[in-house]
Amino acid sequence: MNTQDEKVRQLEEVHLLDYAIVLAKHSRKIIYTTFVVGLLTLVAVFLLPKKYTAVARIVPPQQNLTLSGQIMEGLGGAMIPGRAAFGALGGFAGSLLGLKTPGDFFVGLLQSDTIFDRIIARFDLRQEFEARYIEEARAQLENIAKFRATKYGLITVEVTHRSPARAAEMANAFLEELSRLLREMADQEASERLAFLDRERREAGARLAKAEEDLRQFSEKNSVLLPDAQTRGMLEYIAGLKAAIDFREVELQVYKQWATPFNFQVQQVEAEIKALKEKLRQAEGPGGGPEAPSQVMIAVGKMPALGLEYLRLYREVSYQEGLYRVFAKLTEIARLDHARDALVLQVVDRATAPERKSSPKRLLILLVVTGSTFLLMVAATFLLEHFRNVPRSPEDLDRAQRLRAALEPWRRDLRRLTGRGAPRPPGP
Repeated sequence: MNTQDEKVRQLEEVHLLDYAIVLAKHSRKIIYTTFVVGLLTLVAVFLLPKKYTAVARIVPPQQNLTLSGQIMEGLGGAMIPGRAAFGALGGFAGSLLGLKTPGDFFVGLLQSDTIFDRIIARFDLRQEFEARYIEEARAQLENIAKFRATKYGLITVEVTHRSPARAAEMANAFLEELSRLLREMADQEASERLAFLDRERREAGARLAKAEEDLRQFSEKNSVLLPDAQTRGMLEYIAGLKAAIDFREVELQVYKQWATPFNFQVQQVEAEIKALKEKLRQAEGPGGGPEAPSQVMIAVGKMPALGLEYLRLYREVSYQEGLYRVFAKLTEIARLDHARDALVLQVVDRATAPERKSSPKRLLILLVVTGSTFLLMVAATFLLEHFRNVPRSPEDLDRAQRLRAALEPWRRDLRRLTGRGAPRPPGP
């Protein structure tokens, strides 16, 4: 066993010596080639233009862009008996689009063609990039402008350019164009919501006027007095339920303008409408409903026919009045959205002209190229030495000779083109 181990050790030593011999044999070629490539790389990296990266950071808006959008759900929740207000619509856009974070939405806006085209026109980048088509300019701008949403909720804008001042100007320009686009979107949203709410307010006002006229005519014709406190409380409760149902149905129409029927908030509002209708059905029944304070309210089914008709008309007036009041408030708030000029972006860091270049990384490029060249030369040396020492059969030699003969016309043409194959002048 010891003798066998000694033989294996001797063979390994021989193999290692063979490797060392091959390296020593081609060492000049490996070193000189690596040195020349490294020298050329060093010259090339110093000829590359310096580039600077300017960075800007912002905090995206954490709520809806319009006042009417922020408080619409709050007013709607206050109309429902026994329910607290919903609060602001801070995450509405993110939940509607299925985004992981609100920052992803604003990163998408920064990468939109609208902002890219404005930046290209603002800095005349088509001429700088020598781009014939706008798509080419967008692609080159995308290479120098990077956007990302950090895990801390910030949005980072990075612009790389040969001029540090221009890089900072372009990074800040992206923030300005994003703010401008958000203002335009907020104004468009406010205009659409104002038109919708104003139409609903006018319709509610017309219904209220008709309900009041019907009640006045009935009272004058039948000389009916006002119901007592118990009946009034029951009817106000029913009127509140109906007003809540109608408002939630209007709110459902607003959501369906942007969301699908499978959206969480759409399904939630539909469930609330169904529950409110069930409460209304129970309240209008003979027993007055299990949730109504029946100890102090008279059941609707027990009222005289004449009083019931009067109370029905009175309930309709109360319902239409409450609905009109809600739409009037929302309409006025939507009008304020046109007049206000609120800051929708919070700038954490404005881009400044960087003093230190971001690329090229000359030392890293030099080390990578020279190291790769050295390794490739070593591998090529061993590969060539291997093929030289491989024994060849007569068939292999015959194939190689035929291949050389087939390539001979090309070799003659190459020598003729380079002048190496020109006939020599006759000697003296």
